Amino acid sequence: MVTASAAENSGSKWMVSALYTYPVKACQGISMDSSPVTETGLAYDRKWMIVNAKSGRFVTQRQVPRLALVQVSINAPWLELSAPSMSSVLRLPLHPKDTELGPPTKVRVWYDDVLGRCCGEQASLWLTEFVGRPVRLLYKDPDSSRLISRYAPPANLCKVPVQSAFADVHPFHIVTDISLDEINRHVPHKLSFANFRPNIVLSATDSTALPYEEEEWSRIEFEDINYWSMYVISRTPRCTVPNVDPKTGQMSTDGEPMASMRKFRCVDPGNPKAVCFGMQAVPSNIGQSICVGQSVTVCDRGSHSLTEPL
Repeated sequence: MVTASAAENSGSKWMVSALYTYPVKACQGISMDSSPVTETGLAYDRKWMIVNAKSGRFVTQRQVPRLALVQVSINAPWLELSAPSMSSVLRLPLHPKDTELGPPTKVRVWYDDVLGRCCGEQASLWLTEFVGRPVRLLYKDPDSSRLISRYAPPANLCKVPVQSAFADVHPFHIVTDISLDEINRHVPHKLSFANFRPNIVLSATDSTALPYEEEEWSRIEFEDINYWSMYVISRTPRCTVPNVDPKTGQMSTDGEPMASMRKFRCVDPGNPKAVCFGMQAVPSNIGQSICVGQSVTVCDRGSHSLTEPL
């Protein structure tokens, strides 16, 4: 949470250098040139999620590293899934009709109960064959909202309630390229953005920028016809997903890179045991577009501390 703000060193300049949406939680992302800013993040981000057919618990690369190999593409009006070992392509409607979905089912995403709706037998069979255990594919119930109160900015700052679909917590995840470069100086194997699954990648456009300085931001402004802001909420505690090789879908056997990152990225004062990289963020308003090449200015800075579970 932001506990203080300061004017010093604000105003540094950045640029949106990449955008990624992850329609199916735990599967590959899609690079985008632009996207509308929606209530739940970039277009289609984490609208679908795989769950264990028996327990109902969501399935990620922590349990099934091979999900990193599932390619996701948008071929309107379809969302298409393919994988190296699968002979067929799974095709799903981008905007499913009510009659194409099962009844609302409550599922747990970390600390939140979220309503999802089953995408049907064909999707279940395709993913079950790939995963090797019975699973189902859920679509976020469009008639319900998952409101996020943890680390949310005051309501007078955000014009819409903070919410997300099946993302772990907040609707946007930001990293900077110079911070990833710094990470790579201290781990045994070079990592890519795919290891950390950001929505927004920012590149510095002036020489004063420093690695990890995004951890001091509290508000950034995007250049547009009408300027709009994002509130930077908290650091992102990392699980073991960065240990999955995105190219092979295999979990590392030596605990890297998290083993090395634990030596220098346990930096949050509220949760000093958490390995952190990247920042959670929420938009001040929705409906506008975000695009690669857009200029970003740091407007306010402050400190962050994970004083309650994210």
